[in-house]
Amino acid sequence: MYQEYRGSEWRRWELHLHTPHTKKEDKYLGKTPEEKWDNFYQTIQEYVGDGTDPTKAICAIAITDYLSIDNYKLVEKEKRLPECVKLVLPNVELRIQPISSKAPINLHCIFAPTIVDQLQDRFFSRLKFEWNGNVYSATRSELIRLGRSYKLDTTLDEDTAYREGLSQYVISLDSLTKIFKDNKDLRDNTILVVSNSSGDGASGLAHHYSYFEGDCSQLDATRQQIYQVCDMIFSGNPSDFEYFLGMKSDDEKTVKKKLRTLKPCIHGCDAHTNSKVFEPDQKRYCWIKADPTFEGLKQVLYEPKERVRISSACPDLKQSYHVIDKVVIEGNELFSDTPIYLNDKLTCIIGGKSTGKSLLLHNIALAVDAKQVEEKTEKATTNVKHVPGLTVYWKDGECSEDTSNSRKIVYIPQTYLNRLSDQEEETTEIDAIVQEIVMQKDAIATLFTKKTEKLKQLRQTVLNAITELIHFYEEYKEINAAIKEIGDSKGINTEIGSLTQRFEILSSDSEITDDVILEYQKHVEQKQTHQELQKILQQDKEAIQAIETVVKGIRFPVLGDSELTKQLNESVLQVIDVANKEWSKQKEPLLSSITQRQDEVSKRLVECDEKLIQLKPIVESNHEIGVISKRILAEKEKLVKIEGLIKKLSEAKDSFQHNRSILENVFNDYHQVYSDFVREVNELIETNDEDLVFLVESVFRKSQFSKKILELFDNRSINRFQPFSLSDIKEENFLNQKNICELIKAIVDLSLPIKAGYTKESILRDLFNDWYNIHYIVKMGNDGIEDMSPGKKALVLLKLLVSLAESQCPILIDQPEDDLDNRSIYDELIQFIKTKKIDRQIIVVTHNANIVLGADAELVIVANQDGNSTPNNSHRFEYRGGAIENNEPVRDANQVIMKGVLNQKGIPSHICEILEGGERAFDLRRNKYRAIMRY
Repeated sequence: MYQEYRGSEWRRWELHLHTPHTKKEDKYLGKTPEEKWDNFYQTIQEYVGDGTDPTKAICAIAITDYLSIDNYKLVEKEKRLPECVKLVLPNVELRIQPISSKAPINLHCIFAPTIVDQLQDRFFSRLKFEWNGNVYSATRSELIRLGRSYKLDTTLDEDTAYREGLSQYVISLDSLTKIFKDNKDLRDNTILVVSNSSGDGASGLAHHYSYFEGDCSQLDATRQQIYQVCDMIFSGNPSDFEYFLGMKSDDEKTVKKKLRTLKPCIHGCDAHTNSKVFEPDQKRYCWIKADPTFEGLKQVLYEPKERVRISSACPDLKQSYHVIDKVVIEGNELFSDTPIYLNDKLTCIIGGKSTGKSLLLHNIALAVDAKQVEEKTEKATTNVKHVPGLTVYWKDGECSEDTSNSRKIVYIPQTYLNRLSDQEEETTEIDAIVQEIVMQKDAIATLFTKKTEKLKQLRQTVLNAITELIHFYEEYKEINAAIKEIGDSKGINTEIGSLTQRFEILSSDSEITDDVILEYQKHVEQKQTHQELQKILQQDKEAIQAIETVVKGIRFPVLGDSELTKQLNESVLQVIDVANKEWSKQKEPLLSSITQRQDEVSKRLVECDEKLIQLKPIVESNHEIGVISKRILAEKEKLVKIEGLIKKLSEAKDSFQHNRSILENVFNDYHQVYSDFVREVNELIETNDEDLVFLVESVFRKSQFSKKILELFDNRSINRFQPFSLSDIKEENFLNQKNICELIKAIVDLSLPIKAGYTKESILRDLFNDWYNIHYIVKMGNDGIEDMSPGKKALVLLKLLVSLAESQCPILIDQPEDDLDNRSIYDELIQFIKTKKIDRQIIVVTHNANIVLGADAELVIVANQDGNSTPNNSHRFEYRGGAIENNEPVRDANQVIMKGVLNQKGIPSHICEILEGGERAFDLRRNKYRAIMRY
C-alpha cells in the first residue's frame, strides 16, 4: 500500500490508458503479444525517464478496457511499470443507451483495487443486456454466447464470438444503476465517469453542456439522468471544466440543482497506440492533488474545484526558496531523527494537549527568524521551550543553520491576535502593520519618504527658530538695559543743547574765534565717526576671513541603485569643491578692499589727530570752555552709542519677531505636511485582495499635548493664565496665531512660571514639536476595526499580518481558533486559508476539525507525547504525517504495522479521535459538494 508523508501533492494521473490486446482497436506496435507488451513498457519507461520531471512522472494509471479487467490484472501481476507509478486502477469501459451522435454513450467504471477479485460476481455477472428474447450478463462466457447468437453461428470460435458480443453489448442506464442500488459497498468503491465527447459521450445528445442553456430536446431527461448518476466527466475542454463546476453560465447552485452535484472533469490520453501513451491532445494533462490511492481519487469528488486541473504544466508551483521542505531534529534523545516533511500548501499539526504540536511550530519559526519569534511571543506572553538540534530545510536545499542566508516567515503565536487587538497605546502595532502594508506600493512609499524629509526639515527650522528666538530676546533685554544705563536720547540731546548754548556764551566772551571752535568740534566728531567705522570694518573683515565655504550640500534621497547613489554623492562633493575654490578666489579681493578702506580711515584719523593737537591747546586755554567742550564730546559719544544700540535693538526685535512668526505658524505647517500626505495617499490606496479597505488620516495628539503642558508648567499658574486656560486644552483649533503668540511671550518673559529642571528653550522645544500622527483606518465590509467584535478584529489582524509579506513567504499560525469566534472560523478563516494556500505555504497548529477538513489540508501531522494510554514507538515526542485521505496504518519494510499509537491507524481516525467534532466535520465535507445518490 502506498504511504507518503508529504500529504496531497499535485501529480499527473492517467485515467484512460488502453494496453496491448485491448478489446477494440489495438494498434500497438509488435508482431507477437510479447513484443507488443515489451514495446508498450519501453514506451512508458522512455516517457517517464528517471521520474524527476513532474510533467512526465505519472503517479497513477487506470488500465482501461471494454467490459474487462484482464489487462489490468496482467499489468499488476508483471510489475513492470516505473517506480514513480504508485497506483494502478481498473477502468471498465462500457456502452449505455441511448445512442450518441456516432455511437452509444461511453461510460467508465473506475474500481477500487481492493474489490477487483469480487467484480466477476458482483458486477460483470449482474449486468444485463436483452436481445432477441434473451438476457445476457457481461461475463466472458455470456459475451461469447451473445456473439454466436448475434452472428447466427454456434461454431464461431471463442475469441471472434467474444469480440462480436462486446461490440453489441449496450446496456440501459437503469440496469447499471440497479446494480449499485442493490450493492452500496460496490457503489462506494466505484467512480462513474461519463465521456463528454460529441462522438460517444453524453454531450453527443446535444452540443456539450449547451442543452442546459438552450431549448430542451426529447432526450434531455435521459442525458440529465446520466450526468446525475455519474461522479466525474471525461473531458479536457476548458468550457466543460468551467460549466460543471458552476463557473460558467450556471452558478454552483444551479448546476447542483440540475446535476445533483458539481462534477469534476478528468482527462486521459485514450491511447490505443504507442505514440499516444500519456500524451493527450494539446497536452491537456490531468493533474490531481491527492495521494495516489483510490481514496485519494475520491477526494476530487469532495473538493472538485481544488483537487483537479487540466493543464500542460504542474499547477500552483511555488518558488522553492519560499517553501519549507522538512524539519530534522538530530542529537536530541526526546525526538526521532526521522525527517518531518511539510506540504507546500496547507499543513495542519494536530494532537492532544502537551503533545508537542505548538512546540514543533514554535521551534520551526525560531530556527528561521528568532528575532520575530522573541518579539511576538513576548507580546503574546506564551512560553514554549527551545528544541536543541532542530534544523529547517528549504525546498531549494538551504537550511536554517546557514545564518548567511536568512529567510522570511510570518509567525503568529497563540493569543497574539487578541493581544494586538487589546492594545490601547497611542500608536499600536496595528498601525505599524497597516503602514507597512500601505508602504508596499512604491508611489506611497515615495510620498512617505518625502513627508519624513519635509518634517525633518521643518523640525530643524523650528529648533533654529527657538534658539534664535531666545538669543534675540536676551539680546534685546541686554541692549535695552545698556540704553537705560547710558540714558535716553531726548535727555542727552537736551543736555547737549544746554552745554552748546553755554559753550557759545563763553566763546563769545573769549578771544577764541568761532571758526576755531567749530573746526575743533568738527574734527572731534569726525574722529568718533572714523573710530566707529574702523571697528565695523575690522568686524566685517574677521567675519569674511572665517567663511570657509559658501555652499552647503543638502541631503539627497538614497537612490534605488547604490552605484548611482555613489555617483550622486561624488558629484555633489565635486561641485562643493569647485565652489570653495572659486570662493577662495573671490574672498581675497573682498579682504583687500576692506584693508584699503581701513588704511583710508586710519589716514583720516591721523589727520584728525593732527588737527586736534593743533587746536586743543587753544580751546583748552579757557578752562571752562575746555570742560564744557569735553562734556559736549562725552554726551555726543553717548548719543552715538545709543543710536548704535537702538539700531541693534531694532534688529534684535525684528529677528525675535521673525522667529516668533515661524513658531506661530509651525502647527499649520505641520498640519499642511500631514494633510498633503493624507490626501495623496488616499488617492493611491486600492482595496486589498481580502476586501480590506485602508484609509489614512492625520490626528492631532491633543491629550498628549495637554499632558505635556501640565508636565512643564507650575500647576498653580496654569489656571490663572490668560487669555486662555492651559489646563483646558481639548481641541487642535486652540493653536491659533494669537494664542501661540501669547504663549511664547509668557514663556520667554517667565510670566508663566516653569517647573524646576526646565529652561525656556527646552520648554519651547517640547511644545513646538510634531504633535500629529498618521492614523490608519482599516475596514472590512462596513465595519471599522475599532468597532469590530474581538473575533472579527482578530481575523482582520491575521489578514493584515499575512498581507505584510509580498515575498510569498511561509505563514505559521498557532491555534488561530483561540482568537476567533465560531462564525469567523466558518465564514471567513477557512476560506481565507483556502485562498492563501495557493500562493503561500501555510502551517497551522489547530484543535479545530473544521479548519483541517474545511480548508482541505493537504498534509496532517499528528503529534503525540509518550504516555501510558498513548505509547510512542521509540521516543518521547513523535510525529506522523499523511494526507486526509490516508486511512492506512504505517507499516515497516516487511509490511508489518509499526508500534506506537500514531502508527496503528490512518489519518482520518486520528482526526476523529483528537479533534472535537471530527466525525461531523467529515460528514459536512463529504456532503458539501455531493448530494446523496438516489437510484
